[in-house]
Amino acid sequence: MKRVMWGCALAIVVPLAALFVLIMIPVWRDDARLDALYKRASTYPLPPKTRHYFFDDDMLFGKNMTGGSGDYCDYRIRITLETALTAEEIRNYYGKARIAGAEGKADISLWFEDLDESGLRRVIVQVFDSHGSDWDWRCT
Repeated sequence: MKRVMWGCALAIVVPLAALFVLIMIPVWRDDARLDALYKRASTYPLPPKTRHYFFDDDMLFGKNMTGGSGDYCDYRIRITLETALTAEEIRNYYGKARIAGAEGKADISLWFEDLDESGLRRVIVQVFDSHGSDWDWRCT
């Protein structure tokens, strides 16, 4: 009787476990790609006279994955900095940056705040990459 119960349990559990693994493979792959982009973006050297900026609940590095599926995903890494450089100097610095994405060079966007009373400004550096075909809208 116990042998039959174990056989029935295995007949149910093994296919469910296999299905779970098949469903999760694209999720794990996309998570690994996001983590790799995060590591490349976070270890890229900062410009001179620039440091990481912490503001209330803002994280040093915010990362997320939006849109897509196992065939398509958008990856975004946001880094908030504080700098004494001009906006033009920051644009020139990150214009030369070569941060690899999932399949090519990642795109970099910059947002600037005005100078504060100490002569510093905050800048948000967003590293963006997409992977796969544009027709699929789901995300894993």
